[in-house]
Amino acid sequence: MSDEFNNDDSKRVSRLSTAEIETDDNVVKEYEERYYGPPITKSKMRDKPRSYSTFRVTDEERLWAAVAHGSVWITFITGFLTAGFSVPVSVFIPLVVYFMFRKRSDYVAFHALQAFVLQLIGTLGALALLVIGGAAWVVGLIVALIAIAVLIGFVLVPVWGLVGIALLLVAVGLPFAMLLFGTIATIETYNRRDYRYPFVARWVDRQLAGGFLNAM
Repeated sequence: MSDEFNNDDSKRVSRLSTAEIETDDNVVKEYEERYYGPPITKSKMRDKPRSYSTFRVTDEERLWAAVAHGSVWITFITGFLTAGFSVPVSVFIPLVVYFMFRKRSDYVAFHALQAFVLQLIGTLGALALLVIGGAAWVVGLIVALIAIAVLIGFVLVPVWGLVGIALLLVAVGLPFAMLLFGTIATIETYNRRDYRYPFVARWVDRQLAGGFLNAM
């Protein structure tokens, strides 16, 4: 009988201890959420861009980060003078800087990749818009002209003309936007600041954190 009572007592004490621990854990979680906000999940941590410290950035690092961004001027000017024939070479200048520093400086590697992606979008993106978008626009214009026979084309042709103008403006504006953002980034990184291009920076950061580039 005494053994049974002892077993019951030990079970009851064990249940009480477990309940007390769970209660304490709940109190701690409630306190942390109230004063520090909800816990950050792994998915949120993955989506959140990393911050590249500029506290210990050397003069060499800030110079090469600025060179990577500043090479946008080489791409823009030589591309204009050679009707785009130099672009397949000049856009790879930031990528060369990346491979020079990818194991030496996270700061330079990150900014070099940003510059590379920006120049790809500003040059090849503009070319793709002109070629592919232009071809699609011509096909649409032919359809709109044929539709004149059923009167619908009288509305479609002017509208499609406006679409073509908008497409041309975007294609022409991309290189100038590339030059603007690249110039700002050159100044910012030369002054030891962690400048980030809209949208591009987040994608580049993900690749460095756990994407294809991280495995190279």
